[in-house]
Amino acid sequence: MFNKVTPLLKDKKDTSLTSRSVLFTVIVPCFNEAEALPEFQKQTLAVLDQMQVPYELLYVNDGSTDETQILIDQYAQNLGVRALHLSRNFGKESAMNAGIDYANAQAIIFMDADLQDPPQLIPQMVNTWLDGFDIVNMKRKGRQGDTTTKKVTAKLYYCLMKKLNPSFVIPEQVSDFRLIGPKPLAALKTMPERMMVMKGMIPWLGFNTTEILYNRVAREAGLTKWNYWGLIDLAIEGIISFSKKPIRWYTFAAIVISLITAVAIGFDTAQHGANLIHLIAFILTFLSVGIALIFD
Repeated sequence: MFNKVTPLLKDKKDTSLTSRSVLFTVIVPCFNEAEALPEFQKQTLAVLDQMQVPYELLYVNDGSTDETQILIDQYAQNLGVRALHLSRNFGKESAMNAGIDYANAQAIIFMDADLQDPPQLIPQMVNTWLDGFDIVNMKRKGRQGDTTTKKVTAKLYYCLMKKLNPSFVIPEQVSDFRLIGPKPLAALKTMPERMMVMKGMIPWLGFNTTEILYNRVAREAGLTKWNYWGLIDLAIEGIISFSKKPIRWYTFAAIVISLITAVAIGFDTAQHGANLIHLIAFILTFLSVGIALIFD
């Protein structure tokens, strides 16, 4: 299905990389992925072992309720494989952040366990990073397995983000499957944000970035853990995290409505006299403007 990837170390006598500490960590957030994990483990280790460089495969168990914890604890018995268990389900973004804090490598690669992100592409990603790029994004040629609704809403989301964030662009068709080198990784670790939206945070950093096109296939096994409400919540989080425009629009609307209300109250008071409704309307518009200014 995939083209044969050139080995990372072309000259086996070159041991400069292997003499260092762990070169890269593959971070795999997992939530109820017991069906897909065995094949993922098999394919990923086969690729990593052939690369002849020190690697680390880090599974982050995001509060799974199936056999995921048991499986990754078994895998962690192997050299180069580690397991991190979160106390409950915090969500994928939090699991990735935990992986960043727990990784012991110069660079990290985010991957999903469903094999939609082909492990066979890891050597190409690492080679591209070693060629001088700080961030290597994996860009999907298509969205095989996604519904028409998901494709359309994803397109609308990227268009909206372009309008709201003219200072930087969130690349389309780029998922969390990417390599992050030492410089952007160090920058991410210093970020004070409690909730990082990786799709926006990483391009916002502005380091030397490139893209590799690949075909994203359907899931190996199991079902997606995302639902539309979760995706909408993530989209809203991304919008308000990287743009002040929605708050500015709210502030502008609150001021306009308050002025219109003040004029209406003035006319009505002149004709019929003041009453309790006028007072309530004035207080509500005043509070609306105050709330808008606080958030702005």
